[in-house]
Amino acid sequence: MRASILAFALLLTSPASALAESWCAYPLWVHEWGVQAFSSSGAPTSPAALPSWFHRSASRRPGVAPVRHMPADSGMRALPVLHFYSAGTLSGGRIPVGVEVGFTRGEARVWYPQVDTRRRASAANTPAARQQRASLLRARGARDPIQNAGGARFPSDPTAQLVWDRLELSAGQPAHTPHRARADWVRQLRDFDSALWVDGAQGESERFVFYEAETRERVPLRVERGPTHRAGRRHLVLRNTGSHAVHDVFFTHREGEGARERVFVFFAPSIPAGARAGFVLEEHAAADVDAATRDRLRTRLVDAAEPTPPTSYRWGPDRCVMQRDPAVPVDTAEGHRLYAHEVDAILAIWGERFFAQPGTTLVYREDTAYLDQAMPLAVYTDMYNFVLLRRAGLAVWSDLALP
Repeated sequence: MRASILAFALLLTSPASALAESWCAYPLWVHEWGVQAFSSSGAPTSPAALPSWFHRSASRRPGVAPVRHMPADSGMRALPVLHFYSAGTLSGGRIPVGVEVGFTRGEARVWYPQVDTRRRASAANTPAARQQRASLLRARGARDPIQNAGGARFPSDPTAQLVWDRLELSAGQPAHTPHRARADWVRQLRDFDSALWVDGAQGESERFVFYEAETRERVPLRVERGPTHRAGRRHLVLRNTGSHAVHDVFFTHREGEGARERVFVFFAPSIPAGARAGFVLEEHAAADVDAATRDRLRTRLVDAAEPTPPTSYRWGPDRCVMQRDPAVPVDTAEGHRLYAHEVDAILAIWGERFFAQPGTTLVYREDTAYLDQAMPLAVYTDMYNFVLLRRAGLAVWSDLALP
């Protein structure tokens, strides 16, 4: 299963500042993080307990105007979980966001809040749907926001299995009373006090958008014996058989019990597609396991230049985004770095599963280009905002057998 926790950070300055900046659009930081959990066989496994009120079937909202149908910024001046942070907005105090997500190697299974459109994988992952998507992308690329300010409207992506036409982001109190949170991870994510609420039209409010899918994905890494392997000198090789690089690779092996337990940690910053990384296990005994695992992963994920959400934004000659068209989403990640509180949540929820299990566990970060391909994500917003998307997809492979 792929549990994806989408975190949206909407960090906007005051309306007065915006007027002084001549209608430049506000940045909308969109952060997604999720975990792909694999069993000892390398097949996906269910990663976390899910609330009973998450959705497993869809119902359509009549009369909802999708964000992609909103007026373009013609120059005439006429957003697993989602988290939002705002210091103000020109969108009337509420920020509209549309989201589309697909799973090219599987079937959407659970989501929240309720979607407007649910397509089965049997329809979304067909050659015909991919051809229709290609035509849609060409039409989007040819659209002029000035000439088409009131022109043709685009349909949703035919390869998207889950479509939220319009969600509303708001500060202060949620528009609807949230469900009672029994799962620890839901309570923890809901406790981001400065985050905006995500309000759906069917009486649902939460701090996030969640989606999960069953997938046919497999671990791209293989663990093999190296040519000099022998007793007392376990030479191992991690071979990347996939089509994309893997990053921030942690190979953790625990043996023995209690005071006699020994922990070995091998780390590789990256293993390119088709490449391999070799090591001798005995040479990687960890004196400080947390420093070698949790602390190192945190350093690799947190945006050192901007570890907390900005509280203001200043436009400059090269930073003013204009002629925003809500019909055209952002669907390519610009990177993987997250805010510190997001990474702390990942480690609180997943740290024990990542690094404290007996035996052998492999953790790695998926390449953002792979995420864009395997789990396509598109985010729409209105003409007053522009999206900056980051995606951090982690994978954990538990109970490996040493070769």
